[in-house]
Amino acid sequence: PSTPTMGNCLAGPKAAILRRENARLRAELSKAKAQAGIPPTPGLGPDHRNPKKTHKGKPEVVVIVDPYSSGQYLVQEFERQLWPMVGVQSSQELAGFWLAQFDEGQFAASVQHKDLKSTLKQLQEFKVVAVLPGSEPGVELAEELTGALGLPGNDPKTTRCRRHKYHMQERLREMNVRAIRQTFSNDVDEILKWQAQWGRWPVVIKPAESGGTDGVYMCFNEADVRSAVGKELGVLNCNGVVNDKLLVQEYLDGDEYIVNTVSYEGEHVISGILVYQKRKDPATKSITWENTRFLEPHGKIQDQLVEYTFRCLNALGIRHGAAHSEIMMTADGPCMVETGARMHGLKGPKITELATGLGTHELLVDIAVNEARVFKAILKQNYRYVLKKFSFETGLLNFGPDGILAEPIDVQRIRSLPSVVDVKETVKVGQYMPTTRDLATVVGVITQVFPTLEQCLADIAQIRKWEAEGFYVLEKPKPAAPAALAPPKGPSPKCSPMYAANHPVPFQLSPKPSFLPAGEVGELKLHLDSMEDLPEATI
Repeated sequence: PSTPTMGNCLAGPKAAILRRENARLRAELSKAKAQAGIPPTPGLGPDHRNPKKTHKGKPEVVVIVDPYSSGQYLVQEFERQLWPMVGVQSSQELAGFWLAQFDEGQFAASVQHKDLKSTLKQLQEFKVVAVLPGSEPGVELAEELTGALGLPGNDPKTTRCRRHKYHMQERLREMNVRAIRQTFSNDVDEILKWQAQWGRWPVVIKPAESGGTDGVYMCFNEADVRSAVGKELGVLNCNGVVNDKLLVQEYLDGDEYIVNTVSYEGEHVISGILVYQKRKDPATKSITWENTRFLEPHGKIQDQLVEYTFRCLNALGIRHGAAHSEIMMTADGPCMVETGARMHGLKGPKITELATGLGTHELLVDIAVNEARVFKAILKQNYRYVLKKFSFETGLLNFGPDGILAEPIDVQRIRSLPSVVDVKETVKVGQYMPTTRDLATVVGVITQVFPTLEQCLADIAQIRKWEAEGFYVLEKPKPAAPAALAPPKGPSPKCSPMYAANHPVPFQLSPKPSFLPAGEVGELKLHLDSMEDLPEATI
């Protein structure tokens, strides 16, 4: 593979230490789940695991690489359609929060990938009809396998421009598509020289192959740059890649949008368009996420986003499968932040299903095993979905002083609002509640689904009113934060489940919420959740 993983980059004692640490993290997560009374993920049962269809004597199966995060919705949908699956883990050197989500009981067979030859050998007993990535770490191997097996997919020779954020932007530029101005370096002086030529602050520094906000810094001056490079260079990020260089990009000012798509034979359809609402605070140099709204499929901005996204998908060689694109609408038009050649992470596909009636995971299964029947019908309808209900993911925010939470957050009061279908608070009584300054300090997440936009907005306004009136009862003086909340020493603290357990962020749904109608959300399993595959665990 072209992407260096922990296993490729480190050998000997260092690799052994990392394996032991990941084993410890997995055990810690399992123990925490058990203490919280969360049962193990149930298997699919023998009827679903045992292949019934055969081709020349070989059982037909679907392969899912790294079925983590929103990949669980793929597993559930294939189960509903009675398709047996083989689960492939791309690496045992991924951070523990990924590996803890793998459940062998869901699959007819499980494969721990070591090299392409051995994985293909283990798959020889099956007739593989499709290979899909379940999450970002699985994109590269999924494309390798589709190429080796001669299945429909994206060209593995160009995987680099779909996985590596620097090469992604350079490919867009090469194809005359608006791209971010950037440099890629491990030299602070070289970075500062580039910034001087560019002449603008802030700049954004981040790993080229991580996910979410892991290792992302907004730098306003030279000291910020030196600090960010010092903290992230050479670190193992949460996707299991060593940050041997860092990506430095211009800061894009404007509203940020998500465009989710599914492609088949080079044609694209839109499964969802969403927009982030954020609050910027120059005093604290912070950008606080407030909510994510599912948008109507048509409009001036949506039309620009669709046209630009299709150009990006074509430039990046995304001809088959799901894509999740983050785009800034700047003063000079849309500009891609990044695209993942996989589904929207975590609860994204389910939110799409609740809002439109058709989840991205359902459309992806359609092109994988049902000859794209639904896809082709949507393609005839100008590539767009129908918005059945308005949907929001809304943050609970503490803009007052920080402190120790003295009384439980009044979740039932929030749930009484008409549009609210789920509430997940992230701070419990006796725990430290920070002042909300960024994504990691959001103190809860609300899911809203309702037929009218006005009701959703009215409920958000009511929540903000309650918060302004002192919704959170905190104790003062503020004691030091409990040791369990502090990130442990070592690379990339966001990889730690102890840190993550107290900082879950958007696109998160409580397991099997009793207040939702049966069948509306389905059998939901514990996910290690975040907004954009940011590895934050909910325990």
